[in-house]
Amino acid sequence: MKFVRCITAAAALAAALVPSASAQSSSHRRHETTVNRQYRLARTIKETYTHQWEVAGGGGFLRFEPGSYLRRDNQIDWATSGTYYFNPAYGLVADVRGHYGDAAVNNAITSCSGTPPVCPNLGKFRPLITEYTFMAGPQWRFYRAEKIALSAHVLGGMAMGNFDGGTHGIPAPAVGLWPTGTAVAGSVGVNMDINLYPNLAFRVEPTYVYTRFGSSNQNNKGLNLELVYRFGRQR
Repeated sequence: MKFVRCITAAAALAAALVPSASAQSSSHRRHETTVNRQYRLARTIKETYTHQWEVAGGGGFLRFEPGSYLRRDNQIDWATSGTYYFNPAYGLVADVRGHYGDAAVNNAITSCSGTPPVCPNLGKFRPLITEYTFMAGPQWRFYRAEKIALSAHVLGGMAMGNFDGGTHGIPAPAVGLWPTGTAVAGSVGVNMDINLYPNLAFRVEPTYVYTRFGSSNQNNKGLNLELVYRFGRQR
């Protein structure tokens, strides 16, 4: 009987210890999973943001002021840029964009001819105007995560505007447009990069573009959507 009681007590003790050991093993496995996940995230973030170069390209729209007394027009644009990163946070950007739109012009009168003079009136028409910007400046990537990155840039350079290419030979200022020529340009923007892979991302870029055609300030706002490709490795 004493032997039977000893066996029964041992069995009860083993039964009590098994759940505890199972819980400890499960906890250990969970701990390893968390550590492995953190390691994987750190490795992916490092792989994503230690690329040396970044090129982006796409398009969007810009609300542009074509003249002092004309309403803003909606321009479509293309944009391309290249960024050299000194480290995961700071880089230098070179940026080129092209903008195309139709300006609403009222009462455009061509040159008068004949006796008595006849002055044809074109009425309201929408001449095509174009601008190209060439800018460069610093970029700061202030938020870096596995799936999303946020960065900001400040750019400066020049703009080339063609405002009388679609005015039927009428000088652009005669119909209220800025004169064709070059001007100072600048831009401030914020990029939201949605990472598809460590070297490929989709970018949403709200942007502000400043130009100074006709010795006047133009404050233009828009939005670009771009694909971003990263390559090379920082030293």
